[in-house]
Order: sequence, then C-alpha cells, then structure tokens
Amino acid sequence: MSLDADIRAVIASVQGDAELNEVRFKHRLTFTLGAHTWVARCGVRDPSKAKPDELARLQATATEQGVSYRDLRLVRVHPEDTIPFPGSTVAWDNRTLQILHWSQPSDFTGQRVGTCVLRSP
Repeated sequence: MSLDADIRAVIASVQGDAELNEVRFKHRLTFTLGAHTWVARCGVRDPSKAKPDELARLQATATEQGVSYRDLRLVRVHPEDTIPFPGSTVAWDNRTLQILHWSQPSDFTGQRVGTCVLRSP
C-alpha cells in the first residue's frame, strides 16, 4: 500500500466512526437563506483555538469584511450532510451565525471549512 492509500484508509476509518463523529459534529443546526434550509451536523470553533495559518486567514477575512476576528468562527459539516450556501444564517450563542465562504475541499478528507461571522441582532 502507498502512503497516500494508508492516509485515506485512516481518514475513512475516522470519518466512519459514529461515536467520534458525535463529538466532532455535536451541533445540529438549521441554516436558512430565503426559502432554502440546510440541516447539518456541525462543529463550530472559536478563532482563539485556530491554528496559526487559520488565524492569519481569519484575520485577513475580518479585515476584508470589516469585523473583529473575534466574531469569526470556523465551521465543519459532517461529511454526509450538505454544506449550507454562503450567506445562510442560524441562531447561535444569542446572535446570528452567517456563513461567509467555504475553503477548497481537503485533498485527503474532501471536507471544507466554513468561515462564519457572528452578527448581533
């Protein structure tokens, strides 16, 4: 087996672990945009827990959007669920979480990371 095949096998094992996915994607959220809705199991992370490269990307996005990077969140959606369209929103932490954009899919997992902003009512 090649290293690439080994990595993909491990990822498939992790993504297929129902108990682990309950921890990784513990929030069941219903995003809306106009008449459209997406129900997705998600993991939501605060920027204070971001890796250095993610933090730099978040700070650039914050500057571009004119918001504080502390109001940004990283969202991952369960691999079996459909990712919500950019602009869609959901109630979160007494505010509104709005998806700004999605990263390119990972070469290994196929997953995308969403950058979101918390907006006050």
